[in-house]
Amino acid sequence: MEKTSFSNKILPYLFLAPAIIGLGIFSYIAMGKAIFNAFTDKQWGMATHFVGLENFIKAFQDKMFLESFKNQVIISVSKVFSSVFFPLLAAELVFFIKNKRIGGLVRIAFVVPMLVPRIVITLVWKYLYNPNYGFNNILDAIGLNALTRNWLNDGETALFAIIFTGFPFIAGLYFLMMHTGLNMLGRELYEAAIIDGATSSQVVWNIHIPNMMPYVKTIVTLSLIGSLASFGDIAAMTGGGPGYATMIPALQMYNVAFGDLKFGYASALGVITMIVIVILTVVMRKMLSNKEDKNA
Repeated sequence: MEKTSFSNKILPYLFLAPAIIGLGIFSYIAMGKAIFNAFTDKQWGMATHFVGLENFIKAFQDKMFLESFKNQVIISVSKVFSSVFFPLLAAELVFFIKNKRIGGLVRIAFVVPMLVPRIVITLVWKYLYNPNYGFNNILDAIGLNALTRNWLNDGETALFAIIFTGFPFIAGLYFLMMHTGLNMLGRELYEAAIIDGATSSQVVWNIHIPNMMPYVKTIVTLSLIGSLASFGDIAAMTGGGPGYATMIPALQMYNVAFGDLKFGYASALGVITMIVIVILTVVMRKMLSNKEDKNA
């Protein structure tokens, strides 16, 4: 009996051990190395020296880095809003479809795009923004040729073109999370509220949204971290240009590390970005937790 009890206690740790070891080697050790490098002038083929806060001071005097942070704020706010609003709207519309067969088909339609690699979607949008094809052809066809632009090479439109990529932002994991949350609430609660005289909009605002806050918190966290740490769309579509119009910290860090081979300065940019991610994540979750407590 004692042997069985001991085995039950130790078994979970044995299963977790490979994941913990992998995290330690490939995440935490690498993170610690990056933090150490941030305080050095580490550069490919050169002797490394400790430089203290020099890299961090340089970062906050770097015009490109400051501009990239402004762009990042705009992108992150847009990303968080679109990641919550559009999937929630789609999930609500599916919830109110009474025909189960039609509802099932709509769900499949929203989920299938998850199977398409993100880079494929990005390249499709890059084609749509091509000044010789896509949106410009549509505008020409309906007589609005005055609105045609070189979308990705115009400093006034490039950032908004990046933000708009992927519209309507419904398909994927966030829709599934919202849809699952609404299904967990069940239709019985909705039907009871309707019998009591509530309208559909009142049910959404007073019942669904307050009870969906745990899902909203998770989505906000994931989308915020994703928007700060990812640069795939920008790297594939504009490379951060024109000028600094679409540059973000993650892309600058990549360019400094693997273009200029200045690993010390790149590490400092990464550390600053990591600190900002942690602070924003904690603040956003705290704000949403307070809202959830008020609704409770």
